[in-house]
Amino acid sequence: MTELNIDKKERGLAIAAAAAGNTIWGFSFLFTKVAMGVTTPDVLLSIRFIVAVTIMTVMAATGKMPIHLKGKNLKPVIWLGITELGYFYFETYGVYYTNATFAGVVLSITPVVSMAAAAMFLKEYPTKRQALFCLLPIVGVMIVTAAGKSMGIIRPIGVIFLILTTLVSAAYKTINRSSASEFTGSERTYVMLIMCMVTFTFTAFRSVNWSLTEYLRPLSEPSFVITVLILSVFCSIACNVMVNYAAGRMSVVQMATYSGLTTICSMFSGILFLKEPVNAASLLGSVLILVGVWQVTKVEKAKND
Repeated sequence: MTELNIDKKERGLAIAAAAAGNTIWGFSFLFTKVAMGVTTPDVLLSIRFIVAVTIMTVMAATGKMPIHLKGKNLKPVIWLGITELGYFYFETYGVYYTNATFAGVVLSITPVVSMAAAAMFLKEYPTKRQALFCLLPIVGVMIVTAAGKSMGIIRPIGVIFLILTTLVSAAYKTINRSSASEFTGSERTYVMLIMCMVTFTFTAFRSVNWSLTEYLRPLSEPSFVITVLILSVFCSIACNVMVNYAAGRMSVVQMATYSGLTTICSMFSGILFLKEPVNAASLLGSVLILVGVWQVTKVEKAKND
């Protein structure tokens, strides 16, 4: 892949933004799991994005986060918003039917999925070494899934949702890179959040039979309010702005390499704070996934540097 023409300082900022964004995202699984102990995934997503859009609108109105969409072709960023909708829907239900630890492990195969997508649609083929190491994450996911199922903490539908999340994530990274030439990270984030807010608010009200009282019920729980604020401010706004900034200055596969940080943080938070069960088989599968992804992206990085 062609190296992007940016100076050393800008490259350093992009690396820092990608690393910080993916690290915070790793802990989002923890907060999502806590919030879903109070309400349904649809209501959680709706309130989360209403808070996020409100905050960004205030920041834009006061000039703290300039957003200029007038006169621009919104088609690329609308497609980006569609992939974001799919990502949050599949991810949230994936965590709902599994757990934070397993979700983070499965989503770590995103770089491998991104590479496969690049080969299929962009004709950017992996080396033989990369293709070989792509097998490790696949085997690892199978082992972790079997281990989780045997412990009764994973439902097959959850695995399907998480696999769909990796596919949508690969598409998101590709579209994000192409739309970065016309839209700033803040502008892309704002459009995506609005689309998510409208869609998930509709599905949320439908899920509670259009009852405003039932919709607002979770707000009486302090734990829900705190987790929603964290998910809205840090995971929806801050992370998206940082990752969108980095996406305009890195290749798709380079961006995907930082998903390993999300995996490590999600595993750490799930095991330490949620006391999620883990056994030798699931640890073995996790190691295979991380080693495979590391080797695949290590080769790609060396080629780009």
